[in-house]
Amino acid sequence: MKDKTGVWLRRILGATLLLAVWHVLSLCFPPLVVPPLSQVAESLGAIVAAPTFLATVGTTIARLLIGLAIGVIVGGAFGLLFGLCPKVEDVGMPLIQVLQSVPPVCWVVLALVWFGFNGKPCIFIVATATIPTMAINLVHGARNVDPKLLEMARLYRFSRTKTLRHITLPSIRPYFNSAFEIVLGSAWKLAVMGEVLTTNSGIGGAITTARLNIDPAAIIAWAFLLVVGCFLTERLLRAMLVRKEVPSC
Repeated sequence: MKDKTGVWLRRILGATLLLAVWHVLSLCFPPLVVPPLSQVAESLGAIVAAPTFLATVGTTIARLLIGLAIGVIVGGAFGLLFGLCPKVEDVGMPLIQVLQSVPPVCWVVLALVWFGFNGKPCIFIVATATIPTMAINLVHGARNVDPKLLEMARLYRFSRTKTLRHITLPSIRPYFNSAFEIVLGSAWKLAVMGEVLTTNSGIGGAITTARLNIDPAAIIAWAFLLVVGCFLTERLLRAMLVRKEVPSC
């Protein structure tokens, strides 16, 4: 209990120091460079109170979830296949390496040519960024299954399906969870970046509007909401994972 209290006190101290530095900078620079905290708070209140707020956030979340679903399913399938079949990995891993190496902004430009200015490029870049992370982590997971468990499965003559279900999949779950935590955090940033570059809807569209109106306070307010959204989704994910790991009575 004392450890948790200490952690929260240190976090509060860090946030307080950050706000103090921000306040000092706002006194040294004009509002167009560093807007005062009061101005950002006012913009934040106006954004949340706007009737279009939920629709704007919902649009971004929908694109994020679709891109994540595609990336997790495709990347998970590739990772499991490559981990269980090294010969197939030799053929398919170059594709994963290409997806991992090409910067997201390049995929955005290509997606604009393929899909147009309609929000689909946001889904595309989230998926392309998710696939290699999931695939590479699950390859390592499948390769690190306890050999003793596999030997036991052979002794008891488990079928491939039974071995996959009761030994391989439970063994790679930590790798999957770790990969999903990584891609969840980056998905928020990539989805909004895609919206800024390819559409005028969603949170990215709202940030673009604020930029065109030369309103840095609104941009910072939206950035704060993104931090909150990313924090809440990560907390929710961790709570779900911990709940699944707790054995039932």
